[in-house]
Amino acid sequence: MDREVRKIKQGLALKFSELVYNGFWHSPECEFLRQCIGRSQEAVVGTVRLSVFKGQVYILGRESPRSLYNEELV
Repeated sequence: MDREVRKIKQGLALKFSELVYNGFWHSPECEFLRQCIGRSQEAVVGTVRLSVFKGQVYILGRESPRSLYNEELV
């Protein structure tokens, strides 16, 4: 996902959360936003390992065959 798509997605996520909070889950606008967000995530694959304990979530690891992370550039 490139920078511009990420910025648009952040704005859509904010609008989506407002619609859900206000009870508009089944509205046409909310359905449209769900489809947009879903479409932007079609290429996202991978595994995330989490530890959940007493209301805390810890990321133990993550891996993806399509990761943008390049260890050689760090």
